[in-house]
Amino acid sequence: MRYLFPFLVLVCAACSSSDPCADDPTRCQDAGKDGPDGPGSCAGVCLPHAPAGWLATSLLWIGKLSDTPPACPSVLSGMLPGFADTSPTVSCPACKCSPSSGECLLPVQLSANSTACPGGSGGQQFDAPKAWDGTCDTSNPVSSADSLSVSPLPSPGGGCSPVVTGQIKIQGITPALVCSGTPGVAAGTCGDQSMVCAFPKTDGFLTCITNIGDQQCPAGWPTRHIVYLNEQACGCQCDSTIGDSCSATVTVYEDGACSNPLGSVMVSSDQPKACVDVTAGSAFKSKSATPPVYKSGICAPSTFTEGQPFTVCCVP
Repeated sequence: MRYLFPFLVLVCAACSSSDPCADDPTRCQDAGKDGPDGPGSCAGVCLPHAPAGWLATSLLWIGKLSDTPPACPSVLSGMLPGFADTSPTVSCPACKCSPSSGECLLPVQLSANSTACPGGSGGQQFDAPKAWDGTCDTSNPVSSADSLSVSPLPSPGGGCSPVVTGQIKIQGITPALVCSGTPGVAAGTCGDQSMVCAFPKTDGFLTCITNIGDQQCPAGWPTRHIVYLNEQACGCQCDSTIGDSCSATVTVYEDGACSNPLGSVMVSSDQPKACVDVTAGSAFKSKSATPPVYKSGICAPSTFTEGQPFTVCCVP
């Protein structure tokens, strides 16, 4: 399962000292004016650093079902709706899988055998070039052979795409809205190095840090909520492909222009090597192959929850 918070920036804890920015952001000036321990240059609000493992900074709105959420500010414009504190009831849409698709490649390992099929292990190399496209090839000619063996086609490595039908239905008690953005902290520094410069407080929102799962809030961030995002309520995925394959027909010729065929054999990615007998003592001068054909397989669909609920800890 995945846990998505592209809008959050990890902030580390630091040492403590007094911070004029926390009480009056208008007093914040360029830190260089008064040295590294000066009042700083934060144009927002100085707040405690998020401890290790916590992510900052986002805004959180908590309302009622009859309320219309306010618009997120431009600095944190990503709107992530959900519900707070009580897990919502979720009905996921139907999840199916498309037929698989994959890439077929022709075999390049061919063997001219001195005996009839299955040919044994002492054949002469009659390989095609790498990334062979099946056109007439005259490499590695053999003066005398009784049969031709061809290796299986490479596995197509096919996969299915999830197909979602219908709409997700989510019913909760306490609607919530998380405003996200990158970066999640404001420009500037705080004179107190234990503080981080956050965006100014926004009417209707709490300024918060977050952590995955059910956590206790760290010091300085006393207001705690558990948030369930709507976009993470349902997911649809497809398991590994079953039954897909690639096949092609390889032909060997007694001349160098792929004009006089000696024999043909169909090879597949889901079968062992193939073999075809030819007139004993035949010379192999060239070979060709038909374009490979892909046979789709199937994948089993499954629904899943895309992310765990997360703890949001805010300043009053």
